[in-house]
Order: sequence, then structure tokens, then C-alpha cells
Amino acid sequence: MNDNNDDEAVDLRAAIARIVAGRWWVLASVIVFAVGFAIAEIETIPIYRASTVLIPASQERNSLSSTLSSTLGQLGGIASLAGVNLASSDAATEEALAVMQSRQFTEHFINDLDLMPELFAGKWDAATRTWKPDWWGHVPTPARAVKYFNRKIRTVIRDKRSNLVTLQIDWRNREEAAAWANLLAQRLNAEMRTRAIDQAAASLSYLEKELESTSVVETRDSISRLIETQVKQRMLANVTQEYAFRIVDKAMAPDSDDSIWPGKLIFFVGGPLLGLVVGIMGVLAYGYVVAD
Repeated sequence: MNDNNDDEAVDLRAAIARIVAGRWWVLASVIVFAVGFAIAEIETIPIYRASTVLIPASQERNSLSSTLSSTLGQLGGIASLAGVNLASSDAATEEALAVMQSRQFTEHFINDLDLMPELFAGKWDAATRTWKPDWWGHVPTPARAVKYFNRKIRTVIRDKRSNLVTLQIDWRNREEAAAWANLLAQRLNAEMRTRAIDQAAASLSYLEKELESTSVVETRDSISRLIETQVKQRMLANVTQEYAFRIVDKAMAPDSDDSIWPGKLIFFVGGPLLGLVVGIMGVLAYGYVVAD
């Protein structure tokens, strides 16, 4: 047992001796890797993050939903056929977030701003305004752009406790990152307003026909209250710009030195550390080869 310990001690001392003997090679490795990582950090395109903070704008709609719930009585079937929306505020928020991350909404955003050449800049020929096919003849498609935007650029974080929603955009152009974040929030509100107006108009059309076709006083009174509520819903959607979400904090362009990638610690600490490891391993490997 002692012989094994003695052998291990001898091997450790021999390894340390080789490292000391080859210390200049180790130092050279550290310097080379440190310089290489520093150059890589300078050449790497930085990625910036812009965030806008939102909160569901559901107070007025909650009031209308309560009014509808108390009005319905025996008219649940008619309200359902009319498309009267009784969704809770949480369900309405989830719907709005799902719309923002949907393929259709994202694709319209990309197309309206003509972002395809920016998203795939390396594959776009600005001179001829055509795509450069890869080895298989493939070019970027709207479906690929949507996937890239959802996975790499846009992040939506919802805090269930505070009910705050943070919309993050990670992009190489810091001004564009902030502009996209704010514009996405504006377009989402506009989309949800349009949907609410269309739904209220369809509901009103159906309810007005039902009102004309019935002569029962109680039913007519209930339908009239439903119509009144839908008119308020349409009015609310027409006059409220921040219909789905109120903007708590608009996105601002981060400072030029406030990038999320590349991390300076990774490049300026990771480079020398990796150089140290590679240098030590190289010296030890060379020592063992020579010894053999």
C-alpha cells in the first residue's frame, strides 16, 4: 500500500517538474489563447437586449364581463350563439400572448417590416436583391423566419404573481431591438382591438335579429341588455389604444457596451484559463512521449 502511495507521489513530483521545466511553453499558450479570445471578442457581433414591460388592460373588460354574467339569466344559449365573449381576464391575457407568438402574427410583422434580408443577411444579395441558395438549393422561407424569430429573437416572460409581462428582443442592432419590442406591443393591441370590434359587430348583428324575432317581453329585455353591453364593448375597443396590454415601461435602446453576448468574462478569463490547461496538458504529454 505504501509502495503505491510512494509511486503516486513520485508521479506527481515528476509531473510538477515537467510543468516547471516547460513553464515558458505554458506561458506562451496562455498568451496565445488570451490574444486569440480577445480578437474573437472584438470581431464577434454583439447581441443586445431591449425589453418592454406590459400589464393586462382588463379592468374595464372585467366590469363588462360581470355585467354580462348578471344579464344572461336564461339566455346563455343565445349569448353563446351570438359569440358573446365571457372569458376571464386571465384567459384574455393568455389569448393575447398566444396571438403575439402565433405564426400568422409573427409572419405579418416580418413581412410588413421586410425583415427577411436582415434576419438572413448572410444569404441575401443586396445588389441583385435575391437569395443565395445553399449547397442543396434551399433559400430562407417565411416559415423558417418565424421559427428563427420565435426561438432566437423574441422572448415573452409572464410573472403570474405581479401579472406583469416582459417582452424581450435580442438583436445585433440595439436601436432596432427597442423599436421592434415597442412595435410588437402596439401591433398586438391593434390586433386584439380589431378582433374585439369584429366580434362585437357580429354579436350585435345576431342579437338584433333575435330581438326582432321574439315577442316575449322578458327575453326582449335581456337581449336589449346584451346589445347594450356589446355596444359598450365595441365602444371600449374603438377608443382604447392599449386594449390588450398597457405599457408600463417602454423599451429603450441599450448602451453600446451593454451587450448580452459576447460576455467579456468568457473571453477575457476563459481564454487564459483554456490556454493554461492546454499548455499544461501539452507539456505533460510531450514529457511522457520523450520519457517513453
